[in-house]
Formats: sequence, structure tokens, C-alpha cells
Amino acid sequence: MPKKNVSKAKEYASPEDTPGFGLRVAISIMSVFGIVAFFIVWLFFFADRFSIYQNVAVCLVAVLAFIAIMAAGWASWGIKYGRKFDKKCCE
Repeated sequence: MPKKNVSKAKEYASPEDTPGFGLRVAISIMSVFGIVAFFIVWLFFFADRFSIYQNVAVCLVAVLAFIAIMAAGWASWGIKYGRKFDKKCCE
């Protein structure tokens, strides 16, 4: 009896079906609300104690931290599953 070609990688119908997708979406949503809350708290309670350059630096660091969280969360998913859902628009 010949062996069936069993693939270890499961085929998914849409990106939402992949493991870890929901967690990444939840982290993305929480990160957006987190950075907005940070900016509100910073601007209302702490910004007046610092110069404009220091405030710009704090905002820049906050945005860079947000980008790092998003990149760390989505890069591994994109590397693993991105090609499976690639839309070929120019065929």
C-alpha cells in the first residue's frame, strides 16, 4: 500500500483561520489604545515639566516602541503564513 502524501502544514482558507492570528489582532488593538492613553496622560500631566525637544523625543520613543511591538507581533506571522495568502494581481 503506497503512503499518502501528508503535508505537515495545514491548509487554511483565510488568514483568520491561522493559529495566533486572533492574539496578534488583540495585541494590535491593545497597543493602539495603549499609545493613545500614553499620549493623553503624557500631554496632560507630564509634558509641561519638559522642554519641547524633550517632549518630541518622548513622543518619538513612544512611536518607535509602538512600531517595534507591531513588527515583533506580525513579522513572525507574515514570514510563516504570508505567502499562502499572497494575491497575484498581475497575472
